[in-house]
Amino acid sequence: MTKRLRKISMLLLAGTVYASMLGGCASEQRKEPDQSVEKQDQPVTGTDGDEKESDADGSDSAADTYKPSDITFPCQENYEDPGLGLKFVLPERLLQAMEKKEVAMLTEALAEDQVSLDYGIYTFSVMTAEQRDAEVSTGDGNAFYEWAGKLERIGAIGGYRKDQLDQLDQLTKCGSHKKIGKSSDGAYTYYLSTNPDADKTLVKAVTQIKAEIIDMLPLEEAENDGDTKNQTGSLGNFSMKDIEGNTYTQEMFGDYDLTMINVFATWCTPCVNEIPDLQKLYEEMSDKGVNVVGIVLDTADEEGNVLNEGLEKAKLLAERTKAAYPFLIPDADGLGGRLTGIEAVPETFFVDKNGNITGKTYSGSNSLEGWREVVESELENLKGAGA
Repeated sequence: MTKRLRKISMLLLAGTVYASMLGGCASEQRKEPDQSVEKQDQPVTGTDGDEKESDADGSDSAADTYKPSDITFPCQENYEDPGLGLKFVLPERLLQAMEKKEVAMLTEALAEDQVSLDYGIYTFSVMTAEQRDAEVSTGDGNAFYEWAGKLERIGAIGGYRKDQLDQLDQLTKCGSHKKIGKSSDGAYTYYLSTNPDADKTLVKAVTQIKAEIIDMLPLEEAENDGDTKNQTGSLGNFSMKDIEGNTYTQEMFGDYDLTMINVFATWCTPCVNEIPDLQKLYEEMSDKGVNVVGIVLDTADEEGNVLNEGLEKAKLLAERTKAAYPFLIPDADGLGGRLTGIEAVPETFFVDKNGNITGKTYSGSNSLEGWREVVESELENLKGAGA
């Protein structure tokens, strides 16, 4: 089988990191990135390179670009990747640099199949102010990787099969490698790598990463392990308010054959950029029995208490994008548990008229054409199932 480059997701991100790097945002942050809503009245650049001016009321917010720096790894207390067999904790100095977007944490791996890796690494690289603010086209699948390839590497931590060990310098872009252990079966050797030519303070911080070798799981099993979200079955009874104070219950599904639920955050650039397309989809598909509902994660905390700052941003976002479909505030039960564990946005799933989760879960943003194809497919599958 031909080997392919794939982004490896951590257990804590429930298999969504890869998709988020292509068109989404990791949602767990110590503090919010640049506020996308506040930038909607700025000129945006289309994929053809021509500048598009926003309307006077800021309604044209469908930017065709996003900031790669917005979708690097978030700061967390620890990171665990069962597919790689690695768990590690970052020192405070490195976390601070990541918070300030001075350092980008990324990941890459090479795998023959969904069973095991050839190698998997987490990398740490310096971002200049220009790289931090750079925007790339959402329509260019290589743009993110080209941006990432220009960052100056500080260090990396990863695991490698024996036949990859002679390529450590090339894979990690580092010249110094410290062995930190082996997998229980001896198939993988783990190294903490640093670039001696990079910023000395940051390099020192990389050397202070605390790593632990853990049991390795097959990739497919690792990506699903610990995922407690309700992926099937009924959402049950619930009561949620939208950002205008209107109440919505499970009865809202009864008027449509299929409801598309888009979970997002106001600070997520790809999330914001696709809302105008979701509005067009809503307008086009409602006559075909399809509804669209947004759930704004940063409008409430885990207990369901409203967060006023997120609420105001959501209202502004709805106004500027002219979104007519509802933006709901998460309830304390997380929509029957379905929102539990979402760590990367946007995430989209579908519900039938009886409130049952149906079809696939989609991680990352999409275009109008892309979503149109997805919805048509989900409708067809629903009819085929006799719903």
